[in-house]
Amino acid sequence: MRLLSFLLFLSWPLHGADLSFPKLADAKRIPGELVSADFVHRSGQFRTEGGELIAFTLPPYGIMKHHGTESDLRDVPLGSKMDFLMLPGGKLLTTDDHQSPDPAQQKKFRDFTEKRGVAGWIDKTEAKTVTVTLFSGDPAFFEAAYGPLLAKGKTTKTCVANDELRTWNPGVDGEGGSIQEMKKLSSDRFGHSSYQITVSVSNMLEGFRRGRVVRLFLQGWKVQDQFYGESLMGYGFGRMQNSELVENVSKEYPEQFPFRTDYSNAHLSWYQLQDGFKPPAFAEHLVLGQLVSPTQFLTEGSGEPVNFTLIGKPTLKHLGKDTSLDKLALGQRYRFHAFQDAKGNFTRINAISDDFSHQTANFTNARITAIHVKDLHVEWLLPLVKDYNGDMQRPEPFGRRILPVKGATKFSKGAQALKLADLKVGDELLFNITAELPGKPASATEIRLVDDASAPPTVSKGK
Repeated sequence: MRLLSFLLFLSWPLHGADLSFPKLADAKRIPGELVSADFVHRSGQFRTEGGELIAFTLPPYGIMKHHGTESDLRDVPLGSKMDFLMLPGGKLLTTDDHQSPDPAQQKKFRDFTEKRGVAGWIDKTEAKTVTVTLFSGDPAFFEAAYGPLLAKGKTTKTCVANDELRTWNPGVDGEGGSIQEMKKLSSDRFGHSSYQITVSVSNMLEGFRRGRVVRLFLQGWKVQDQFYGESLMGYGFGRMQNSELVENVSKEYPEQFPFRTDYSNAHLSWYQLQDGFKPPAFAEHLVLGQLVSPTQFLTEGSGEPVNFTLIGKPTLKHLGKDTSLDKLALGQRYRFHAFQDAKGNFTRINAISDDFSHQTANFTNARITAIHVKDLHVEWLLPLVKDYNGDMQRPEPFGRRILPVKGATKFSKGAQALKLADLKVGDELLFNITAELPGKPASATEIRLVDDASAPPTVSKGK
């Protein structure tokens, strides 16, 4: 199991990786309001003061700040107004809420870090040592919190992670050792803790390559898995049924794919459909858009019209059920699995599904956390799962979003029509929305309460 867990990294020859940190001045400061957050993938969206919706992803060294100090996305409430410091390519470097550092939040983030390990990337490997530059958005706080544990001779456990800072199985796959050397480096770059350490390891894993991200449990810390849904592996549990939370093979093992995917291999060409052959996994390009006719949709964001054709035996889903093209409701957002035509445009479609169907297929409900006149605040939930003791537990929410509603939004529970006033905090639901188009922010078209939220589909414990 240990060897298999790391053979995957053979596809990551990152010896030429760019290990530079940006300056704060490199980032564009954009005032906005947080409207969605994906805790697991360290991504989300904010809406600018001018109404534009901007998607972001945190690079490995990026970190949100809330109450004036480092914070995980979980700790930043929806609707928080702050400056978002954006790098090119939709990368969020950090945020600034113009507050003084809050000691309670500093302690909360420290506890969060110690349960997962401090993160950094590998500068070099030699013999059975790994040299790592550690990340931090607040070097002074980092030094005060962890400096004594980074001295020569202190024990460590080094665990391979991905660029979302997710680990596989630290208790099994982590490599024990100790700090052989510690250097304090001066840096005016954001994300650099000023600490570089060289640690010994018992085995030189394939994941220990220059440019790869690792997490280190320092002396005295309990070595443990990240929480179910956050970890890239789930030993002792059944298969994760949410396809967006499992390990994404096209992202983590790109050289297994001889074509470009939505997650990697931007230097390669997209897969070209062949008549009579089913396309391989991850070959499609996902396009979100608002269906305006049985042959046209408007691309989310740009509003560009796309005239499309269905190919092969397409999969069409609406409200969790198979349907036909003429029965897909117009005026709402769908997920289009697209392939290139002869001109290189993504107009050939082999699957269409609404958001409701996507949520259903991924065993995901949205639970209401707050109700306002024009929107709902919801958090994303997984089904019940058996823990290591065989007890059924509900995993912690893995994200949240603001769900705008309008007078035209339809509410229901089973066959019963409802109104916004009938909803209450704690209700679980599935929904469809319109696409985000220029000058037309997305809003819910229909919201359906889950009939029996106390008994969602279960995930059985693996044998």
